[in-house]
Amino acid sequence: MAVENNAPRINRLLMRMTIAAALLATAASLFACTQQERKPAGPPEKVTIAFSATTDAVLAEVAQVKGFFREEGLAVTPRLHPYGKPALEDMLAGKADFATVAITPVMFAILNGEKIAVIATIENSDKANAVLARRDRGITAPKDLKGKRIAATLGTTSEFYLDAVLGLHGISRKDVEAVDLKAGEMADALARGDIDAVSTFIPYTVLTQKKLGDRAITFQDREIYRWTFNVVAKQEFVRNNPEKVRKILRALVRAEEFTRSNPAEAQKIVAGFSGIDLAIVRDIWADTRFTVSLDQPLILTLEDESRWAINSGLTVAEKVPNYLDFIYFEGLKSIKPDAVMILK
Repeated sequence: MAVENNAPRINRLLMRMTIAAALLATAASLFACTQQERKPAGPPEKVTIAFSATTDAVLAEVAQVKGFFREEGLAVTPRLHPYGKPALEDMLAGKADFATVAITPVMFAILNGEKIAVIATIENSDKANAVLARRDRGITAPKDLKGKRIAATLGTTSEFYLDAVLGLHGISRKDVEAVDLKAGEMADALARGDIDAVSTFIPYTVLTQKKLGDRAITFQDREIYRWTFNVVAKQEFVRNNPEKVRKILRALVRAEEFTRSNPAEAQKIVAGFSGIDLAIVRDIWADTRFTVSLDQPLILTLEDESRWAINSGLTVAEKVPNYLDFIYFEGLKSIKPDAVMILK
C-alpha cells in the first residue's frame, strides 16, 4: 500500500494561512489608519449652532445626540429656538456660528443686506405648510377666507404660503386682516376664537389640528410651495473657517445615513431633543425628506420669494439678488459632490 505524502498539502495549507494572516494584518492596518484619519487631531473645536428645536432640523439633532459632530472634531454648543427665524436672528446677532432655518427668513435677511452663506439644505417637503381655519366661522373652502382674521408668522414661510393660497383663490392681502403671531401662539389663539384661521408650518400644523380636532378645516396644496430647511452661516465665518464647515457637513451626511437606516431611533432622538410627542414626530416623518443637498429648486424658491417680497412692498430692495453669490458650494462638493445640483 502506498503511503500518502501529506507534506505538499500541509505546505499549501500553511502558505494559505500565512497569506490570510498577511491580508488580515493589512486590513487591520488600513482600518487603523482610517480610524486615525477620522480621529481629529487635538481637542475638539468649539462651535455654536442655533437650532430650530422641532422636527425641522432632524439631521442636525441626530448629529448632535449621536455624537457625530464630536467625532468629526467639533464641540457643539446648541442654542434652542421654537422655529428657524429666531435661530437665524441669533446667528446674525453673533450668538451662534451656524443656524438651522427655512429659506424665507434667509431671503428677507439677504434682501436687507445680510451676507449669509447657505451651506446645505437638510430637509425638504411639499406638505410642510398649511392654512387651518375654524369651520364655525363659516369657512368651508379657501374662498371663504376673504374678510377673515388670519394669523401668520411674518417674515417666515407662514406669510409666503398665506399669500400664495389667497392669490390662488383670487383674494389679496388687503381682503383679509393679517395678524402677526409666533408659531407657538397660533393653536391657542385659534382655539380661543381670537382669529379665524392660521397659516403655519410643521410641526405647528399638526399641533394645531390636534388641538382643534373636528372644529378645524385644513387647506393644503402640494403644488404651491416646496419647503426647505437649511444650515446657514455668515459669509465671513465660512471664509475664515472652511474646515469647520466641512466637519459640520460630514457630521450631517453621517446623520442622513443613520436616519435612513434607523428611522425609529431617529424619531425618538427628535422627540427627545424637541420635546414633541413621538406620535406627532411619526405623523410628520412620512412627508419629509431628510437629505443633505444643494439643488436648483433652492435657487428658484429664493427668486420666487424675492419677487413676492418686492412686489408686496415687504422690503426696501428693488431687485432680485444673484443668489449664487449666497450659496457656499465648495464645502458640500468636497464631502458629497453628487448632492450639489445647482446650475451656475
